[in-house]
Amino acid sequence: MSEHDIDEALRQAVLRIVRRAIRLGRAQGRTITLARSAAMKPVDVQELDPDTPDGLRRLQAMLRGKTNYYTFAGLGKLSEKNRIHWTALNRPLWRRALLSALILATMFLRAGRLKNRLYRLAGVRLGKDTEIMQGCWLDHFCPELIEIGDNSMLGAFCKISTHAYEGGGKFRLGLVKIGEGCILATGVSLAAIRIGDGVRVMPNATLSPFFARLHPGSLVVPPAPVVTQLPKKTEGRLKAEG
Repeated sequence: MSEHDIDEALRQAVLRIVRRAIRLGRAQGRTITLARSAAMKPVDVQELDPDTPDGLRRLQAMLRGKTNYYTFAGLGKLSEKNRIHWTALNRPLWRRALLSALILATMFLRAGRLKNRLYRLAGVRLGKDTEIMQGCWLDHFCPELIEIGDNSMLGAFCKISTHAYEGGGKFRLGLVKIGEGCILATGVSLAAIRIGDGVRVMPNATLSPFFARLHPGSLVVPPAPVVTQLPKKTEGRLKAEG
């Protein structure tokens, strides 16, 4: 695979969406925000305008370093008349329709050079001799945020997503980086994640949101871990008890 900075691809996607969010937010009278992580305080995209010196400086600071995803919010609920559909922030309608049609048609092709060429045309970064089986779905939202290394294999009916809509006018945009020599068996589902070389994932495993990173040589076997949200008092008592 040629040199490619997947983090730069994510920064460029966020930059594109910020520009559209500023324009659409002004037109609809909405305050759209951007956050680097769930723990970070959201920032009004109007303060991140890349066409102004101060806005560009703030945006560059937010896009510095490596992160798996960014969160946009404030697009509005279904009942709000000035709601902005989250897909409109990404690309013009004609481009969204074209990518959707290309990805959908490619999904049904058997693994081969033609299939890989079409995915690369859509923006996906595929390494040499990578095989993607029939029925495997690669996200059309931002296909340029998917990178798969040499000699990897994605089984039938895998699902790779570069976005997650959380309802109420809020969505996440993230990168998917899969290393060399990886095998994702049938039915594996994942979103924003970095996977090292030589990773094996057994059938029907769900990696996101349980894993943000898999180290080289890891083996993942379903079911995924169960996460229980503890009451704050109970959580504090357990920490105090060590």
